[in-house]
Amino acid sequence: MKKIMALAGVVVLAGCGPESNKVQDTANYPEKPIELIIPFGEGGASDTFARKFSELMAKDMNQPIQAVNKKGSSGLVGMVYAAQKPADGYTVLEVTPSMVISDALEVSDAVKFMRDFEPLARIQSDIYVLCLPGESQFTSFEDLVKYGQDHPITFGGVSPGGLDDLTLNALAAATGVNIKFIPYKSGSEVKAAVLGGEVDIYLDKIVSAVNYIKDGKVKPVLVLNEERITQLDVFKEVPTSQELGYDVTIGSWRGFVVRKGTAPEIKSYLIDKMQSAYNTKEYKDFAALNLVDIRPGYLDAAGFYTQWESEYKKFDAVAKQVGLK
Repeated sequence: MKKIMALAGVVVLAGCGPESNKVQDTANYPEKPIELIIPFGEGGASDTFARKFSELMAKDMNQPIQAVNKKGSSGLVGMVYAAQKPADGYTVLEVTPSMVISDALEVSDAVKFMRDFEPLARIQSDIYVLCLPGESQFTSFEDLVKYGQDHPITFGGVSPGGLDDLTLNALAAATGVNIKFIPYKSGSEVKAAVLGGEVDIYLDKIVSAVNYIKDGKVKPVLVLNEERITQLDVFKEVPTSQELGYDVTIGSWRGFVVRKGTAPEIKSYLIDKMQSAYNTKEYKDFAALNLVDIRPGYLDAAGFYTQWESEYKKFDAVAKQVGLK
């Protein structure tokens, strides 16, 4: 892994010389296709969203937006690729909390998310729900906390130090619960472990958990949000973290960035296209279908960067607490 990171650093630095920062003629932008980098694999929520949203953005543009998957290392491969490109607006990177986490965990010295990229807009904000297996011995979050203060509570995951891991450790720190991470090879194995009762808890985005909840395979006991979710019957009686006195409302989100140094006129053009796409009925219907309209998704560039700063502090503190840095 260290060799890979060292190589990535050399490649990025090679792509970030003076030639990559030439002043661009923005009057006729875009004059060629724009590349949208999806730093995850095909078929997942981030891929589906980015492809749909780029399609809506490009409807009245004179050039297409070409979605390209660059998966690997929890988004780092895509971020490294985008960092090599000129700051000319022809490379847009989809981003998630994984990028902020990479900064907090100091994964790479050559590429720093908050140093090397500038926000355009956040588009989606997912909500996490904490569930118990259907046959769990616990009946509420309070029962789980009481038990977990004296015994380890297990959860399954694919990536130690990933968003799920850090979110649960933040919740554990707030509640005094002992958390034990059990590694699995894939998300499907994690779900199988939950349904089979191999682990104590299941943390996931609402859209991923809701069908398991409706089928009675898992039971929701906590929503990581400020307010109760009243739009869906299965969540109306589920308390929120804020309601129970725990200031942990970390969730997933998706947005877009460009290389730092991109011309303001180009950023304004792209932001305008994003705002227009976000306000279309087609996108609203897409968001409702995927349950990402429960809390507001759109944040402007300034608000988006403020969120990065806030979450960096939280991830940094948790990472230090659990020995990840």
